Amino acid sequence: MTEKFKKIDRQYVLSDSTVNEYGFRLLTSGYQIDSFQKNPIGYYMHRREDGIALKWDDLHIEDDKILGTPVINLSNGRGEQTCNEAENGFLNAASVGHIVVLEYSMDKEMMLPGQTGPTITKWYNKECSLVDIPGNQNALTLLYDAQENELNLADLNINLPLINVVQQNTLRDLCAALKLVEADEKTVAVAVQELVAKVDNLELENKLLRSDRHDLQQQIDGIGKVRTRFEVSALLERALEDKKITIELREKLSSDYAANPEGLKALLAAMPAYQSIAELLKNKQQDRTEAQWQWDDYDKNDPAGKKLKELRANDPVRYKELFEKKFNPLTP
Repeated sequence: MTEKFKKIDRQYVLSDSTVNEYGFRLLTSGYQIDSFQKNPIGYYMHRREDGIALKWDDLHIEDDKILGTPVINLSNGRGEQTCNEAENGFLNAASVGHIVVLEYSMDKEMMLPGQTGPTITKWYNKECSLVDIPGNQNALTLLYDAQENELNLADLNINLPLINVVQQNTLRDLCAALKLVEADEKTVAVAVQELVAKVDNLELENKLLRSDRHDLQQQIDGIGKVRTRFEVSALLERALEDKKITIELREKLSSDYAANPEGLKALLAAMPAYQSIAELLKNKQQDRTEAQWQWDDYDKNDPAGKKLKELRANDPVRYKELFEKKFNPLTP
């Protein structure tokens, strides 16, 4: 039986920590290789609709490079062609796709010369394709967070190169987008250059606005954290005063609920106050004494009438008996 796959006798670099053409970089040190090894598939040029073109074998990290060997799926529609192009040196690049970003940083100290986007410090990919040019647009747009939500590239300060946009549109489409009735390539190029100049100016203004917004957000976040710490501390101090918790428990709750004052409030509200044995005995004695009170005893010992209200709510028969005895002594 003819084998339906073929392993290429060469290693490919899937990724490294250098700055890519889009201005961001993927740290090799943060690559979660185990996640990709569970299903190390790939496509040709990231075309998922054309079926799985290959899988990756011998995945490993060496120095700062993620390396692997492609095994071509000969059952794929262009399997033989892909295999020939890889073996003959025409398909020389690998490109990670469907990138899941777990952590990233905009810290300028982590940026290399030429870097404008984030440093992605923890990540993995769900596929890696063989491509003619690495770092192509298809690979770039497949950026997701851990919940499989597609990331907004503008939020990561990533701008697609104009050449990729041009490659995906016909001249007619560009004329329509630029509101040009009829134009040749030269006219379109001039219009595009003018548009790029406007975009650059807008980008500079947006960058300044983002910087101001970032600083303001940091201040707001700082105030919020201080307020949360104060609220948690106040709740625990009150609970300590009410004898609901001990000092040891206060320290533990302070750590467990550091960012959840509402949860702490609900927990403390459900906790009874601590009573010593002496207090319990005293309360029981008080309950027995009150059980023998007459109406005048309630008036004398509880002028606010709180206990009479409690008696009426909890023991209406006893309340009626005392009321009749006090105010209708002759009633049979």
